[in-house]
Amino acid sequence: EPAVPWQMVVAYRRYREQLENMQGMLDNVSKIPPLHNLKDSMANQPSTLVLVIGESTNRQRMSLYGYPRQTTPELDKLKDQLAIFDNVITPRPYTIEALQQVLTFADEENPDLYLKTPSLVSVMKQAGYKTYWITNQQTMTKRNTMLTTFSEQADEQVYLNNNRNQNARQYDGDVLEPFSKALADGAPRKFIVVHLLGTHMSYQYRYPPSYDKFTDRTGVPAGVRDDQVPTYNSYDNAVLYNDFVVSSLIKDYAKTDPNGFLLYLSDHGEDVFDSAGHNTLGRNEGKPTAPMYTIPFIAWASPKWKQDHDWNFAGDLGRPYSSSHLIHTWADMAGLSSDELDRSKSLVSDSFKPRPLLIGNPYERNEKALIDFSLMKPKAPPPTAVVQK
Repeated sequence: EPAVPWQMVVAYRRYREQLENMQGMLDNVSKIPPLHNLKDSMANQPSTLVLVIGESTNRQRMSLYGYPRQTTPELDKLKDQLAIFDNVITPRPYTIEALQQVLTFADEENPDLYLKTPSLVSVMKQAGYKTYWITNQQTMTKRNTMLTTFSEQADEQVYLNNNRNQNARQYDGDVLEPFSKALADGAPRKFIVVHLLGTHMSYQYRYPPSYDKFTDRTGVPAGVRDDQVPTYNSYDNAVLYNDFVVSSLIKDYAKTDPNGFLLYLSDHGEDVFDSAGHNTLGRNEGKPTAPMYTIPFIAWASPKWKQDHDWNFAGDLGRPYSSSHLIHTWADMAGLSSDELDRSKSLVSDSFKPRPLLIGNPYERNEKALIDFSLMKPKAPPPTAVVQK
């Protein structure tokens, strides 16, 4: 983001404070008290639960969500097996800041709870699950090492990406082999997190040449300039490859005849010349647009799991929801309850209570109010350019 010198100084100070807080969280995780009165309706039953965290994927660019280009052909084929939630947003457009809320009890109104309450990994360990963290995210840089704050809480970790440069070809297909190994582990109760590199900039490095499908203006909005088209297309190609990876995870999981479910969501979205004017590329919390915050949120459950659980979410799919409350939805889906868990914050609960969809930096609330995303009404998509053949 463009910044004058004083802004950079302030931002760097906050960044250093955040590094220290996250390191403190890692150092003190063993001192965080467990959930009170945790109950598990599936106690002692073998089960395998999978959380797939995507990266920088805007659901508006997925054909699964109505995008005219066929960017998710494999997930489209599985559509009848999926619960596809179409009104979920992320609270923040950056990975670390988003996951501080997504993976803990923190949210926009209580942002520091990630330092004081158990993470989702810790909750699942308390419930008796063996935990795994498989990541294709960078772990060599100081900032991304903060991701290990969560991963190191797992019983087993697999780190696949040792690149320091984001402009390096690192394909998410690499997660499939360690994922299969985790599925084959003899532990009766398993919780597996797969963290993808997804459609992270630079998009052309996120997919192999065989996925270079979109190469011309067909399906590109008319307002996108010719010099922007290659970037616009490379993002769609990255979404196409992400479709292969996520669908492969679902298929590989299904082959094991599991008793459980798989949930996929992205940490945040990305604006790739999507919003009005077609001039925005990337993410900027100071100038929010809908594509930065609209994320995919889909779930698949095995036949065994459906037999013993209410998995009919037809009336829940359009509920307005922030991924900052994921831990409540996940616990509800998994059959967990405790004093800290709030079913009114569960997307799939009969007790669900709609709340303002808050976005923005919660540590700048004295400077500017958080934005209620539900008041940011998306505009109709622009007409697409038609290429005559």
